[in-house]
Amino acid sequence: MRCLVLLVVALRTTSLRVSRRRLAVAAPAPLATLASPAVASDARTYARQGMSAFEKGEVEESIALFDAAEEADPRYATRLWQRGLSYYYADRFKDARKQFLMDVAENPNDTEEAVWHLLAMARTEGLGKARPQMIKMGRDPRRVMRTVEEAFRNGDAESIGALEAIATDGGAGDRFYASLYRGLLAEAAGQPKVSADWISRAVENKEYAASGDYMYALAKVHQSRRKK
Repeated sequence: MRCLVLLVVALRTTSLRVSRRRLAVAAPAPLATLASPAVASDARTYARQGMSAFEKGEVEESIALFDAAEEADPRYATRLWQRGLSYYYADRFKDARKQFLMDVAENPNDTEEAVWHLLAMARTEGLGKARPQMIKMGRDPRRVMRTVEEAFRNGDAESIGALEAIATDGGAGDRFYASLYRGLLAEAAGQPKVSADWISRAVENKEYAASGDYMYALAKVHQSRRKK
């Protein structure tokens, strides 16, 4: 979720260009410089394994592996945005909030950090109380994520309608993200059927499935966990 992200350096897209959330993992330069090669290699290995476990729906196992990455190199703690997502699906919402706050400090212009912090807060306090506490971010360069932010921050018919329009008419990547976050917003608002429909649209976006985006795997995990 960031320019100097632990696991991903990627392009911000509005179509099928490679997502910044691809599953490839590379150590950021500061960590590679400061940590011994063995420590950096161990941390990267654990992080990759954690991502793989999450992709397979093994949420609790992924957390243990992300924790092992941090234990191998504590500097990884503020870059493990993937662990925040795993915390969310393990219903560890306070831990998720803490992780996303650390993530915001790393990259204050990525809307998704603020959105996921809000989602975790909404699960314990309700969307109405959580929304006024949504973290203020810088300007995200992606139009779809600026629209997502408006929908989450305001929750009015106009901003939600704009998000739904992108989910219908945007490029493959934008349609995926708009559908995913529309579904997540509906879940936070206590609308499980609406949420399931939008998440299904995200998962059924087979054109985007080929991108290798970690968030596509998340949409599938979400769908699977909510059916239980």
